[in-house]
Amino acid sequence: MAINAHLYSADAPDQTPDLATIAVDSLTARQLLWIDLNSPTAEEREQVAKLVACDQELLQVAETSRLRPSLANYGDCFRITAKAVSLERADAQLGSDLVTLVAGTNYVVTVHEANIAFLDELRDREKGESTIGLLSAESFVASLLDWLLDTYFQSLEVLVRDVDRVEVAILGKQMSAKYLQVLVSARKRIADIRRLLKSHRDVFYGLARPDFVATESPDKKPHFEALNRHYERAQDELEHARDLVIGSFELISTRAAQRTNETMRALTFVTVLMGTLALIAGIMGMNFQLKFFETGLTGFLTVSGSMLLFSAVSIWIAYKRAWIGSTVHGEPAKMEP
Repeated sequence: MAINAHLYSADAPDQTPDLATIAVDSLTARQLLWIDLNSPTAEEREQVAKLVACDQELLQVAETSRLRPSLANYGDCFRITAKAVSLERADAQLGSDLVTLVAGTNYVVTVHEANIAFLDELRDREKGESTIGLLSAESFVASLLDWLLDTYFQSLEVLVRDVDRVEVAILGKQMSAKYLQVLVSARKRIADIRRLLKSHRDVFYGLARPDFVATESPDKKPHFEALNRHYERAQDELEHARDLVIGSFELISTRAAQRTNETMRALTFVTVLMGTLALIAGIMGMNFQLKFFETGLTGFLTVSGSMLLFSAVSIWIAYKRAWIGSTVHGEPAKMEP
């Protein structure tokens, strides 16, 4: 069904009514009607528009996802367009879905063209008689917008989790180009989320302004002030996530420089060792007539063994002093799937 209707009452069990039997004008202050339209047809939009006595155009969802979220007051009702986001991985595409909310006296209508997870979650959460009927339509809209903000927090949580995995891997013995790609994708996703969230500024700040009469009642205004604080916290979390990704880039640079230093240190040791062996071989090849050079195979084996022993002792000392080999001990960190 494209239409999901819920009638919340503070004095009776919650219902899933037939819209044909509902009269919005007869709803009391202790009742709230929520109508959710998922990809509605023109006939369904017309039916709901007649029920709540509003223009059918208000129940349209914009065809372009680039539309900026907006807030508009129509006297008897007000309309909000907002965007929910979804993200599975830091390197995945960020999804955004437009949601239209129309609210009037004792009713709220939500319209969207795709399944919105937080709307389904809100419906599934209420497993019996609830107290939602005590809420005004404005307060319920504030609750829905707060749920929408949670989609931004959840997407940030995905990004931070993947960035943390990369950092753990980098601090271990793993260095791979795929980690850099994850960070690049995370930085791009954060920019996308930040752009989408900031586009809601007119909506969240507009609801709390004194000139927006629909939310100026003393019992409604605190909900929108709390919503504003939640919105500002989401912006702060985005800035923190941005700094986290930048810090991860710096960590990669530091680990790359450290690895380069370790490589150069090992090459320096090998160069000195080979040079010492070449010096020994050069001395042995000098044309002095000494009895030692007349010992044949015995002399050759003695010199070769001494060189091997010298090399082994040098390598052992170099390893103990961390001139060669990795300075990071322990098992390599692995990225979780």
